[in-house]
Amino acid sequence: MEEDPEKLPCERPMPERIHVVDAVSTRISYVDTSFDVSFDGNEVIIAGPSGQSVLRQKNQQVAYKATLLGGLVLAEERQGDIAYDAYFFVDWEEEFAVPELQFKRPPERISRAYRAGQQIELGVEQASLYCVRYSDGVEARFERREAKAFDFSFSTGFYGSFRHDEDGSYTLQFKGDRLVKGEDDLHSQSKFVVSRSKYSGMLLLILQDDATVMVA
Repeated sequence: MEEDPEKLPCERPMPERIHVVDAVSTRISYVDTSFDVSFDGNEVIIAGPSGQSVLRQKNQQVAYKATLLGGLVLAEERQGDIAYDAYFFVDWEEEFAVPELQFKRPPERISRAYRAGQQIELGVEQASLYCVRYSDGVEARFERREAKAFDFSFSTGFYGSFRHDEDGSYTLQFKGDRLVKGEDDLHSQSKFVVSRSKYSGMLLLILQDDATVMVA
């Protein structure tokens, strides 16, 4: 998470809650502190400047102290001074559900570190704007236009939109200048592949390069 936030503006109010994405590190930044949050399918790790917290669902066999956080009793182990409670809490209501962060104080910035091949599932959280900066400097914006429609634009000149139609299908429209192919014949303006979640039916944006993604 080394990106300068001034180089990647994402000018929107912060959402009230976000998912803790599996295998994607999320940095929650405030004026006075920041927290790095990660999830591996079994435990949530919250790391701060001087400590960390590890949370598991209570029904798992761990010898941690039980603490009520959100709608579920979780088991928690703290190391050092990790005072995230004044900023947000973890809501992990069901055994196989994705944990969520619910904010008590709106953060200044939310950013996630994606690796090439990882995906963003649009429409499953409150976010209305994703600002993407790829490792090669290309930038992109995916902005919610309505409940199930997004507009997108890239600094390469590629732009378009997609929407969820009434019959359950998706319509994707795009336009851009043709680029000269690279040595591997795979040069692209878009830097993402579109797929669809078989569980939620939402569109998946599969990133084709490492990227920092800011959420608003």
